[in-house]
Amino acid sequence: MSKVGVVVLIIAALVFCGLGFVIGQVVQYSGNSIGTDADPVVQQSYVDKLVGERTSTLQTQIDELKTQIEALSNGSSTVNPSTGDDPEGGTTQHVTTTTSVNIRSTASTEGNVLTTVDTNTELVYLGSASSSDGTWYNVRLSDGTEGYVASWFCSEIY
Repeated sequence: MSKVGVVVLIIAALVFCGLGFVIGQVVQYSGNSIGTDADPVVQQSYVDKLVGERTSTLQTQIDELKTQIEALSNGSSTVNPSTGDDPEGGTTQHVTTTTSVNIRSTASTEGNVLTTVDTNTELVYLGSASSSDGTWYNVRLSDGTEGYVASWFCSEIY
């Protein structure tokens, strides 16, 4: 190999080494994310922001729970059984009986009969349950009694 060839190889080697170093630095820099251990300058402000947001969310939840605990401690319930209205401004769902029907202690025809209500009685709908007998609605009567009524004796939930 001639002297010119050796010089060209040395220059090419130096260029490729320099280029490799530059590319390595770019790749290393682009791998750092804001708020990681590799970026300690931004890390503190990033963490402070996240902690502040989370603390605010948790404080709101704590305040809501305190309000609920206070209401329950004072003997109030979340739903007024006489009207079915939600004191926090929401609305409750209802069903109306299509015939005279038994209100039972469990979601089954085997459940104890708590009371009987007349046709067209409006009941506060609390949820539903399935049993081997079919679907039952968990309901609250105007006097606060809670029980189950067979869904096939009620209107659609409204």
